Amino acid sequence: MKEADYKRQLSEKEEKTYQECAVLLEKGQRKKAEEKLNDFLEAKPNFVPALNKLAVIYIYKKEYRKAQSLLNQILEKDSNYAPAITNLGSIEKELNNLEKAKELYQKAVEVNEDYGPAYNNLGVIYREEGNYSESVKYLKKAQKKGSFNYHLNSDKPIYKDPGCLLVIFLAAALIFILYLFIT
Repeated sequence: MKEADYKRQLSEKEEKTYQECAVLLEKGQRKKAEEKLNDFLEAKPNFVPALNKLAVIYIYKKEYRKAQSLLNQILEKDSNYAPAITNLGSIEKELNNLEKAKELYQKAVEVNEDYGPAYNNLGVIYREEGNYSESVKYLKKAQKKGSFNYHLNSDKPIYKDPGCLLVIFLAAALIFILYLFIT
């Protein structure tokens, strides 16, 4: 099943909580994401997408055995869950088992031909191997299928984003300092 199919099984409140976990992970706030995912999984211990996100955190922490164990549990529940297969491939890539990683990425593409990250990862491996024609082929597919999920809030202007405000403040401070030196 795809993540969207799993999310349809959640209540509105559960889906909101799960989405908060996903956004924290996307923003790189892994510790908060892990805490929130563990809380979420207490209530929904078999929710495959949340288990997968927790495995991703383990991969970032280089706790590959924990991640592999969790991903294998996921595949016992849903052998066609492309994100889990892809994440197993990513572990193999980290362990420098490139052929096994490519097999897993190919399997992910076979079970879900719309799963962009598997194409992206194949493209990266082929690029690293120097096979640029295959790399471009897969990276184009990744771009077409969509490798990333950006959540933009069209109600909130970009200049109100905290990161943007910091850049504006630093630019203004730099201009002020330069003004002081020039005069």
